[in-house]
Amino acid sequence: MASTARAMWVWVQESAPPDPAALAAHAAQQRVTEAFVSVPWGGPTPATHQCVAALRARGVRVSALGGDPSWTTGTDALTWMQRATAAFLFDGVHLDIEPWTRRDWPGREQELLAGLARTVKDVAARTSLPVEVDLSPWIADAHPAAFAEVVRRADAVALMAYRDRAPDILGLSATARQLIGQARKPYRIGVDTLPAAEPRETFADDGRAVLERELAAVAGQLGGDARFAGVAVHDAASWMTLGA
Repeated sequence: MASTARAMWVWVQESAPPDPAALAAHAAQQRVTEAFVSVPWGGPTPATHQCVAALRARGVRVSALGGDPSWTTGTDALTWMQRATAAFLFDGVHLDIEPWTRRDWPGREQELLAGLARTVKDVAARTSLPVEVDLSPWIADAHPAAFAEVVRRADAVALMAYRDRAPDILGLSATARQLIGQARKPYRIGVDTLPAAEPRETFADDGRAVLERELAAVAGQLGGDARFAGVAVHDAASWMTLGA
């Protein structure tokens, strides 16, 4: 796994932001090369600046992380992106919009996915930074054309293949990886360490040794794919407290 790029989502909660030094030390220990650091609606806060500075000091590339399921319509994504990037803190923009979590998703799937594609297109058109988007792999199976259109509008994709064993991670992401390959876009495989109602969706109950083993197996299987850009772990706080 030493040669496989690693990324992590970092949620900077205003009420309890991460300790910048501990966050940066974790990134170094876990060989993280990129962090998606959340930026609130109003733009970077002192906590944002401190986390970014600490990560950069360890050689970590940092992207502005933000999103809301409502961002498939209107210009909120653009407004957020412009505020987030105004201080030239970041190397990229990472969108976590996830319209499939909306209560009105059933029956509006095509409309909302088209809105997601349009939002990604609009954000990418208004920034010179690369734009990466979070996507759940099952969207590729259920709505392949709409999934492909979102991928086409992004510079890269983080596939939230939330399973805790390599065969399941690879199986869940197979169609998505095929469509991303056809679009010639890079992708990461994302896994989760937050507690979940379904244990097979997270490494929270498995520990770091199992996480390392399964990520190594995934990287071993995908190492020959030129589009494979590494793995990503959600999220930094839960990863830092993950047991052995």
